[in-house]
Amino acid sequence: MKLKNYDYYLIILTALILFAIGLVCVYGITYYNYLAVNPQWTNTIQYSRYIEDMNSYLFPFLVLLLLALGLCIPKRLLEQDFLVKFTALSLGATLLLTFLSGIEKGLVFLLATMIIVQSFVLIKTIKRSNALRFEKEGYAGRLGSSLLHLGLVILIFNFMTLQASSFHLLIFWAGMIMITVGNIFSFYPEWINSLLK
Repeated sequence: MKLKNYDYYLIILTALILFAIGLVCVYGITYYNYLAVNPQWTNTIQYSRYIEDMNSYLFPFLVLLLLALGLCIPKRLLEQDFLVKFTALSLGATLLLTFLSGIEKGLVFLLATMIIVQSFVLIKTIKRSNALRFEKEGYAGRLGSSLLHLGLVILIFNFMTLQASSFHLLIFWAGMIMITVGNIFSFYPEWINSLLK
């Protein structure tokens, strides 16, 4: 498979996954409003069942989204054949852990794996490594893309595992800053490159 085709299909896949997540969210909101006719329903077993159902509906799409992000960033570092095997191995380990320990543990494993890989790519990008392959030319565009992807995964990881942690807000803002800076660098690379010279 040629790299351009690979990137094109990866973009289409990501868009379809995000669309599916949007549909699940719209369904969840509609169903929530339907049940909210009874103001006390959040204190019933029905509310717990609702939360479990929504989590189970979103789980496959979140896994697919994380795998798509995982395919996107490491492709800059790894050859495509090895990358596909790495992704299949990550998916297999995630599904096995989900079966043995539950949805949350499976997602945490996948998120942690993606954070490690994307942090490594970000460090290599900052060091201007020639080992990385990007679609965009220029330091700012590459750095923006790396920051954007890592920030998104950190945000998901934060909400999945660290809501009770005292570092929750700090990590949330770190992820938001990465995404914001990543967007600015990605959309205005010429301007950023001129500032960095």
